[in-house]
Amino acid sequence: MELQRILPQLSSHETALFAVSYDSVDILRDFASTHGIGYPLLSDTGSHVMRGLGIINERVQEDHAAYGIAANPRHVNLPYPGVFVLDWAGVVVRKRFFPSYRERDTGGGLLAEVLGIFAEPAAPATATDGAVVRGRAWLDSATYAFFQRLVLTVEMAIAPGFHVYGETAQDGLTPLGVRIDPIAGLEVGTAQWPKADIHEGLLRGTVPLTFTAAPGGGDHTLGVTVHFQACDDSSCLVPASIRFELPVREAPMVGRTLPVATPGAAAR
Repeated sequence: MELQRILPQLSSHETALFAVSYDSVDILRDFASTHGIGYPLLSDTGSHVMRGLGIINERVQEDHAAYGIAANPRHVNLPYPGVFVLDWAGVVVRKRFFPSYRERDTGGGLLAEVLGIFAEPAAPATATDGAVVRGRAWLDSATYAFFQRLVLTVEMAIAPGFHVYGETAQDGLTPLGVRIDPIAGLEVGTAQWPKADIHEGLLRGTVPLTFTAAPGGGDHTLGVTVHFQACDDSSCLVPASIRFELPVREAPMVGRTLPVATPGAAAR
């Protein structure tokens, strides 16, 4: 359903979307009808095309065993989840795949990571005002699914004449950092900020988040604290922090397919 949600953005950027699956035509037809899918679902029964592309995960049964999932003879010839991006000539110009069949981007995360399309926050953003530093934070999806990778975006607006330090803060000063309150089954990746020692003006950082607990974990409130110390050319203010609380709901589990994104002209 994440792919269905981003169809309007893809269309506005003249990009067509196709999804390839090892499921039969009948299964894909029923899936499209049930879930109102508005893009083509292509059947690769036997996974011949996907094998030719080199994206078949030969270790699925080992993955299942590691996850404590009983072996299923149907779970063979499964592809790694990911996308190919084709240009107008049909040439692959970008690809993004995950090593585990369970991991997926959100729709908004896929647009940003693969196509460089940054949409308005899909989940409500929260904002905190300060005299020198103002902050906003949002998730790229209002919901999470089992092993789906969400992206937390933190935006900092620093008043003219002031700056904050990155990881290489001078001795005795507090560097810019993000802390996520622990949640059972939540894996927090490394925060990514612009590559600079000193940050001025408007900057954005991102933190990848993955809920790895089994389905049924319920809804959560994500507690986010951003630490920083603002300075001007002659002095520094005391270390400070901004606190955000972002709700995120558990999404219902539905069938998934492997997406392949291509520019619109390639589909004509």
